[in-house]
Amino acid sequence: MQTHCPKGIDIVWEKVGGDIFNAALALINMNARIVLCGMISQYNATTPVPGPTNLINVLIKRAMIKGLICIDHMDRYEAAMTDLARWQAEGQIKYRVDVVDGLENAPEALNKLFDASNTNEGKLVVKVSEEP
Repeated sequence: MQTHCPKGIDIVWEKVGGDIFNAALALINMNARIVLCGMISQYNATTPVPGPTNLINVLIKRAMIKGLICIDHMDRYEAAMTDLARWQAEGQIKYRVDVVDGLENAPEALNKLFDASNTNEGKLVVKVSEEP
């Protein structure tokens, strides 16, 4: 990770947890900001998952960790959707979609979230039928 972040990390947007989060914590800069908005590596755990081994970096680097759940901001949903639609139409936002055809393939599609086989493929969607 050091190769990709030679100047360290100022902002961590954490959605995975586990080893990836631990690696990011090792590289945080002074006053880094860490947003926890998911911990997918722990969602299906059947036993307690070990925490990061280097939380001391949060103390030493005076970093801030804050949890973020989108439902806390539902009052801004309409405005966000309006802005996002406009930005997409203007080409300011681009996205990728990983489409899996057929409801019968939904279990395999779900597994792609946990085995990292859709890495960099975009939003995972199961297509159950053609549009009307």
